[in-house]
Amino acid sequence: MLQHMLDIGIIGGADGPTAIFTTLDPDIVEALGIMGKGMLGIFVVIGLIAIIVSLLTKLGSQK
Repeated sequence: MLQHMLDIGIIGGADGPTAIFTTLDPDIVEALGIMGKGMLGIFVVIGLIAIIVSLLTKLGSQK
């Protein structure tokens, strides 16, 4: 199944395989792009939460 998704091939020579090539299925490339955007969004939200918590901690310690 993985070989079908990645379309793995080997170009052989007289002394053995000389090159291995892969091509990704366009659906997999699209899925990786969507996943990357989702991961970026998660990290942005975590960063904003960290900044808010930091500001609230500073405000609470000023009393």
